[in-house]
Amino acid sequence: MSSPAPGYYFQAHLTGAWQRLPAARPHQHPQAAATDYALSVAQKIAGATQLSQADLAEAQTNSHLGRPVDLPNLPVRLLWARIRLTADAQQAAHVDQLLRERHQAEHDARQDHRRLQRATDLRDALLTDPSLAFAYWFLDHPEAVDEATVQHVERLITAAASYAPGTTWVQVARILQDFVLTLPDDSRQHLITSLAHIFDRYGQPQRAQQLRTAGQTSPSSPSTAPSSGPSQAAL
Repeated sequence: MSSPAPGYYFQAHLTGAWQRLPAARPHQHPQAAATDYALSVAQKIAGATQLSQADLAEAQTNSHLGRPVDLPNLPVRLLWARIRLTADAQQAAHVDQLLRERHQAEHDARQDHRRLQRATDLRDALLTDPSLAFAYWFLDHPEAVDEATVQHVERLITAAASYAPGTTWVQVARILQDFVLTLPDDSRQHLITSLAHIFDRYGQPQRAQQLRTAGQTSPSSPSTAPSSGPSQAAL
């Protein structure tokens, strides 16, 4: 009798009793009809039960076959039936091992998919803002974050920016730089002071001070060649 695992079978032994019912057209093989019905009930249950659970399949089948039942559309009554289901112990163990390996493979595939998706998300995030590498590192290794780690991450950010000059945050920095170069000194200083206040507000006092210090230096402007004296025109 077939099990859910292709090529692996239960051994079945069926006993029972049947009765021919009065009919204008009596059934010529009532025993075969009763046997077919009982085996069909047993196969439906066995086909959904693993070999290692032969006792369970047997109990469920006998529960269905333990009382009289008139066969559908046939002048035959199954009075009772009992089935004995067994399975080879080695085959049952082999099937259970195959199931465990299949479930493990499915679990590993889901894990690989999640890791791949996380890597894809990280790549997309870093293309937008390379500084997010620090956040990902901190989430996975909070105990390893120290001054050396911060320096490594800062170098990573610089390298990522140099290889991805088209990212959003680099474009914003360039726009701000170009804008500052066009401002007069007082307006530029006001902008730098405002940005420093924002840094302070978000808990970055050192960055704010660095910004104020950097703002004391005027932006570079195109150099002009010094004059060597009054110009002379040819007569």
